[in-house]
Formats: sequence, structure tokens, C-alpha cells
Amino acid sequence: MRFEREGRLWTICAILALGGSCAAVFGDEVTDRAKNPDLWAAPGGDQALTRHSALKDINTSNVGKLTMVWSQSSGTLRGHEGQPLVVVVGTTPMLYMESGWPNIIQALDLTDPDHPKELWNYKKTTNRDDSAVPRACCDTVNRGMSYADGKLVFGTLDGFVIALDAKTGKEVWVVKSAYPDKGETITPAPLIADGKVIIGFGGDEFAARGRLSAYDLQTGKKVWEYYSTGKDSDIGLSKDTNKAHPEYGTAGKDLGITSYPGDEWQRGGGAQWGFYSYDPELKLVYTSSGNPGLWSPSYRCKYKTHEECNNGTQDNKFSMSIFARKVDTGEVVWVYQMTPFDQWDYDGINENMLEDLTVDGKARKVLIHFDRNGFAYMLDRTDGTLLRANKYVTTNWAEKIDMKTGRPIKVKEHSPFAVGGNTQACPSAMGGKDQQPCAIDPSEPGMAYCPTNNWCMEDEPQERSHTQQGTVYVFANVYMYPEKPGVTGKFIKFNVLTGEKVWEIPDAYPNWGGALVTDGGLAFYGSLNGDFRAVDRASGKVLWQVRLGSGIIGNPITYKVAGKQYVSVWSGIGGWIGLPVTAGLDLSDKFGAIGATAMTKAANLDKIPMGGTLYTFRVQ
Repeated sequence: MRFEREGRLWTICAILALGGSCAAVFGDEVTDRAKNPDLWAAPGGDQALTRHSALKDINTSNVGKLTMVWSQSSGTLRGHEGQPLVVVVGTTPMLYMESGWPNIIQALDLTDPDHPKELWNYKKTTNRDDSAVPRACCDTVNRGMSYADGKLVFGTLDGFVIALDAKTGKEVWVVKSAYPDKGETITPAPLIADGKVIIGFGGDEFAARGRLSAYDLQTGKKVWEYYSTGKDSDIGLSKDTNKAHPEYGTAGKDLGITSYPGDEWQRGGGAQWGFYSYDPELKLVYTSSGNPGLWSPSYRCKYKTHEECNNGTQDNKFSMSIFARKVDTGEVVWVYQMTPFDQWDYDGINENMLEDLTVDGKARKVLIHFDRNGFAYMLDRTDGTLLRANKYVTTNWAEKIDMKTGRPIKVKEHSPFAVGGNTQACPSAMGGKDQQPCAIDPSEPGMAYCPTNNWCMEDEPQERSHTQQGTVYVFANVYMYPEKPGVTGKFIKFNVLTGEKVWEIPDAYPNWGGALVTDGGLAFYGSLNGDFRAVDRASGKVLWQVRLGSGIIGNPITYKVAGKQYVSVWSGIGGWIGLPVTAGLDLSDKFGAIGATAMTKAANLDKIPMGGTLYTFRVQ
């Protein structure tokens, strides 16, 4: 196949020391493979995380004839986020899928695409750490795998990063990258870029100290590793970091220490457990970091008042931040903090989508980020210049974002602070959007299709009782409730340039799965009651839907084999929103699972059975 030949040519060029000219032709291996619309080459479809497909055999005129043609069990229950991959290995079209814990891998031969055949499966059986299960803040989920150079690479909940031979399923290398006893569990899909495997972990609610690691794709040897907190050298800041925007924070002051009281930076969260993107031209990796540890904010400030803690010296850097790092060295080119001194758990890990747009009459390489805090950000991805920050859901904790400083103008009335104080805020801690990724189409500039959460909360900070890593480190009572009775989720089309919501589809159930857009004029997404839908992108009209066996928190993909286009999606309720169901929690405790039990009860999610099945459809 074409991509296998390109891979061999790239290797030959490197051997001949002509890598620069060859890179200009073939670029990043995953980026090149993603140019073939018949494949789903990366977790987000491509390295830019667009979740866009040029396929159009399934379109607005025939989507009503979409029919399930096969399904495959993952072998596990509980939450199924993420998505499969579809690539060509040798000459064989292959689909790879990964379950949640204990992270079972299945390799399906798609030569007969209506009747795939499993060639091998894999489950690590040695040195497993079952303590990862209760230490996984928000269910035992996994967000998928990556593929390059004949290797399938993925993470396990208990902290292993594993590369398998994609043909045989045999281990090529295994490294221990995260440690549950320190609160660290791996749920993200790795990024493979420039011969490196880049991955982080979750664990902010267990006092973890977030970091990002890069491993050599061939050997598994660690190439670089940096933290979100600590000394400048720990984070990867240099004299050139934020050169265009020193107001974001520069090297020389160890802001990753001094913006916390005492030694709190050592438990400062900032874990990077979301999806990662890559620009092969700029050779920059884009990741985002989570909340700064405990949810009782006064313990993360050396002062006594809300105003003093928001004066810029206690920002808890660099939690809640978007990082642009050099892929070769990990050095930070720029870093922008969205929610300084977080008071709501507006975990900033959501995906960073890359697009080239004309903004205010100027051609820009932009990064688009729909944050949990309710703002949709657009930045110039070359230097971090903030271009837009518009509210995309009801948001009352901040008036707006100051476009000169990049800082939010907070509303004290909606800002939790003192221990025992009960504060209302929108959106809830689950955010205007949690991990469920949006989708964009470069041919429709500035438009994004996003599943949203439409909830608010009451937050009551509590006294801190310990500072031990690996133990629940939250200390807040949180009650979440629908912003509008009967509506807990929406699917929206949003213009990030103008801040305009073009259309919305309200739902009685949360929309915790991701989006897919195609050149057939369609957007696909799923609901937590199990409805999988296809929507007319122009009008927002639901053209087709089918009820699956469990709630959907996975991300749909599409691919084409033997002249037929297919759409696949995971079904299996879970994640933070579904944890009360998968863990069997007491729904009478409205503060359970840090507020998720109340939402489970409000949305009747306890009536949704658990699952763990990949469903695949085509027009018949």
C-alpha cells in the first residue's frame, strides 16, 4: 500500500542523511497516513485533532439507510471512551481496539469488512497493579491507541506504555511511565510524532504532580520528560519561552513553585490526560494541563482573601494551561494559563484542534480549545497570541477574558473560596465540555461541532485532612444539577470567530461522547441513553438515530474498505458522569463521585445498563 512504501522511503532518506528534503515530501508519518480518507490514522483522525473525514458515500440523502453490520465486545464492562484505529499493515486493512481496564487489545482483519476476523488479542498479565482501579478518579476508561512504523502503542490504567508489533501482537517494548501509588493512572491515547511516543496521565484528584514524557518509538527509551509544576528546568521553560507574551509568565522566577504556598506545588496537579495534537511544520506538540490538586482553593494560596489570591502571584502555574513544546527537546515555546488560581476544578485538558484561518484580515495558524471553564479559545499556535475567547455555554464565574492580559475577570459571587462557604457557579466542575472532543472541518472555517454539558453546581470547600499522594485529595462537597430541568446535554454548531451559536440540539441525557464530521454533510455523535445520531450539518436536523446497547461516551470514526464506507462507535456508559453506575455508588449521596451521583439521578442514568461493545454501520 502507498503508506507502507512512503514509510520505507522516509527511512531510506534518513539513512542517507537527507531527512530534511524527505520530510518536506512526506512530513510526519501519521500526518501523511491521515491524508488517506479511507483510514482512521490517529486518535483524532489526524494530528490536528479535526475528527473530520473527506468520505461522503454516506451523506444526507442516504444516511437513513444506515444499518448495523457487525459488533464486537471489548471483553470488559465499565466506561468506554476513545475510538478504534483503522490502518493498513503490510497489505491488510486492520482495525485495532482497546478496552478500559485491564486494557485488552484486539486486532481485526477487515479484508472482508462486513465480517472482520480477529487475528490476535493482547492483555498484559505480569506486574499488574490493581490499586489503579480505585485510584482512577473518573472510571477505568482509556482513550485509545496510536500507530506508526508497524507498531501499535498504548497505555494501561496501571501506568505501562506498551508498543506491540502490529502484525503479531508481540511486545516490542514495555516501560513503566506512571505510578498509581503516587496517584498517577494512564487514560490518554499517546501521540506519536517525529519518532517519539508522547504521553501523560491523570491523577489531579489524588495529589499527583503532572508531567509529560516522550519515549523513542523504536526502543522505548525516555527522550525527555517535563512537569507542569516546579522549577523552570523541571517544566522546560527557557529564556525564549513566551517571548511574544511575557505576561503569560517567563523563566527566571520559578513560577511553578512561587505561585503556590509552601510545598503545595509538589501535589500541584496539572496532569495532562487529554488528547494531544502536533504541527509537523512547526514541529510543536500541543497539550493541556488539569486542575492544581485539591478543590479547596484557600489551601493553594498564601493569602487570606479572594482578591489577594487573584492578584497574579498565586496563579498555581502551570496548571490549567495550554503548552506548546518542541517535539525534539520538550522545551516550552509558549504556555498560556486559562484559569489562573482555579476555584472550580475547570480541568483544562480538553483537546487543542489545529486549523489555518484568516482572523481579522490576517492569515493565522490557529489553535482552537473549548475549555471546561465555558470559554472557547482561539490562539495563534506559533506564539500563543490570544485571538478569541467566547462563552459557548452559560458561564457566570467570569464576566469575560481580558484580551490584553489573557486573564479572566472573575465574579466573586460565583467563586468558591473559604472553607464552609457554599457558592453557586455555571458551568459545573464537569465543565461546559469535559473530555468529549469537538470536530472541525477546514473547509468550513471557524465552525466547530461540540457535545456540551449544561449543568451548574453548588460548591462548598472543606478542610484539608492530609497531604498524602495516592489518596483522594479533593476536600469539597459539590452538588451538580441541570441548568434547565429536562436538558442535561446539547450538541451545538459554534462559530469560534464570532462567538455565535449557529444551532443546538437539546437532549434529556448528557452528551459525553465526541463528534465526527464528514464531507457527506453529516455530523455524528452519541448520547448517554445510547442514541447514536447523524445530523445535517447545515440545519442541525437529526436525520438518523439508533439505540445501542449502552450509553455512548466514545468517539465515532469513519473509514472505507472494499469500496464501502463504514461508521463505528463504542457503547459503554462510564467516565466521570457514569461512574455512579459502573461503580455501583449510592445515589442518595448527592455529593458522591464529586457530584456525579446527583447528575446520574437527575438524568436517570441508573436505568442505563453497562456495556463495552464496538458497533459498526454502513448503508445497505
